[in-house]
Amino acid sequence: MKPHPVFKLILVLIAFSWYAVAMADGAALHSNGLIQSERQEISAGYLGRIELGDPEAVEGALKRAESFYFKESANQEVYSPVVLVIHGAEVGIFFKENYSMYKPIVDLAARLSAFKVVDIRVCETSARWEGLDLKTLFPFVDTVVYGPAEVVRLIDVEKYTYF
Repeated sequence: MKPHPVFKLILVLIAFSWYAVAMADGAALHSNGLIQSERQEISAGYLGRIELGDPEAVEGALKRAESFYFKESANQEVYSPVVLVIHGAEVGIFFKENYSMYKPIVDLAARLSAFKVVDIRVCETSARWEGLDLKTLFPFVDTVVYGPAEVVRLIDVEKYTYF
């Protein structure tokens, strides 16, 4: 069952308000004199960059995180998982009804999530827009209200850097 068009409009309005709040928080940080070089030195973690409209980009990000964890960060005692914020049509990858179509990606994501290599967050707004029921989301995946706002928050507020 597809959501009613008014419901979609309400979701979009809520999502944009979250985005505006995240942008305002980011602007406040920049006005307090935090410059790019300082942000990189105090990075809280890594955020995977994923091109929209390409499920293979999700798989590529997962493989880069796997390679980084098992090769480059193997000697580190403390490791923060790479955060992947999935929004747009790609959210469908992480819903049970699409498992047979995306089995290799889901299996890799589940394994990396279990090893705490990645932290996958799916956009609730995109999921609803795609007509997906959040109850069928795989249990190793978290949700955020609006993916683009979460990306801004992680970069500008939490000081993550792109991976």
